[in-house]
Amino acid sequence: MTPTARPSDVRVEHAEVRYRAVPFRTPLVLSSGPITGLTEAQVTLGVRNRKGARASGHGTVLLSHPWAYGGTPCQGEDRDAVMRTVVELARDAVLAADGYHDPLRLGVGLARALGDLPGHARTAHRLPHPIPRLAGLLCLAPVDAALHDAWARAAGASAYRLYDADHLGADLADYLGPAFAGRHPADCLAGKPATRLPVQHVVGVDEPLTPAESGGPDRPATADGPPRDLATWVRRDGVRWLKLKVHGTAPDHDAARVREVYRVATEALAARGGGPARPRLSLDPNEAYGGPEELLTVLRLLERDAPEVRRALVYAEQPFPRDASHHPGALATLGAELPIVADEGADDATRLDELAAEGWSGVAVKTAKGQTQTLLAACWARRHGRFLTLQDLTSVGAALEHSAAFAAHLSRSVPALECNSRQYAPDGNAELAAHRPALLRVRDGELYVPDIGRNGIR
Repeated sequence: MTPTARPSDVRVEHAEVRYRAVPFRTPLVLSSGPITGLTEAQVTLGVRNRKGARASGHGTVLLSHPWAYGGTPCQGEDRDAVMRTVVELARDAVLAADGYHDPLRLGVGLARALGDLPGHARTAHRLPHPIPRLAGLLCLAPVDAALHDAWARAAGASAYRLYDADHLGADLADYLGPAFAGRHPADCLAGKPATRLPVQHVVGVDEPLTPAESGGPDRPATADGPPRDLATWVRRDGVRWLKLKVHGTAPDHDAARVREVYRVATEALAARGGGPARPRLSLDPNEAYGGPEELLTVLRLLERDAPEVRRALVYAEQPFPRDASHHPGALATLGAELPIVADEGADDATRLDELAAEGWSGVAVKTAKGQTQTLLAACWARRHGRFLTLQDLTSVGAALEHSAAFAAHLSRSVPALECNSRQYAPDGNAELAAHRPALLRVRDGELYVPDIGRNGIR
């Protein structure tokens, strides 16, 4: 369909890419190993709309190659350098786009170009194997975010107020199929943005749960740096939503870990006072389970040994490798026990119907996959009544603002916002702490965000 021109359509006039190293003060341990630092890609785009208004937009992302590449065998390449190349190719592509467009149209065009951009990077770095699509999508994310941000700022409004028929040249049917005829992203967003967001706290593989496990009494809450153990975090911040990273190699070990996390968190919440409180849990094996039977075994062990803990388990995120195929009946059986949401495997919003047919319960969206893809995936899930959660990729600075603003405007199956940079990469939030300290200040398990997303995407 030929899109209808809108006064708010933009063209990109200039673009800038910068990088900075973000060290992790505490390693984030996944089933594949620890992450001790990453590169942040920062993109600024200058645009002009059809009315002649100009604005700049900003987008950032951490180039998390361990997450984006997953289990792809390492061939000795510098994956960080490869991903920087794709970021710069995406910048060049959006600069080369002809005419004026809305950011959804431009963002979808970038995603369709993914087959070419990683291919060019592969040639430039003489790589023997293709770059995973998810890695390419992650590289597009800061360019895509800057597009949406600049478009909205040129119009002088929040992006989340502009995703409607008056500002987009086509409805969602153009991107997601005829079931979405006459619908726009604004129809799938919350009518009134949230002002409080519960925090989802990450518990890494083998991270200490108590001060004793961390080697002794923890730092006081006023000391520099984050706490070292779960109990101290919970007592200090009151977090109730916990996301557990697990090994995924031994169901009995994982079940025992879930039970222990629940026990420690429950006792720490009780120590805070204020009445009874119970943690809510999710599992994130990061693709470590070979198939549904392994996760079912974990659930059966919890049902037998700790039914209260089993009831506290809300969903599991990408338990299996992103490219694995499973019998739909097996996934459906598992999904009837616990919602199973796709994350690394959900790398194309136009293919979500296929994931649903395979038996997946829903999708975990991340702004690190790009505002366009995240918006489309969220609309798909809302339209079809699928399980929907918004997750993080250790977002720092402007990326954390972006993720929080999206969460505030999106109705989800799980209300919590994962913002794990406060745990692992607090140094990356120094500038954010200066101009929006409330976004880093957790009180009774929540962030207070009354002014988030009022202009642009943040």
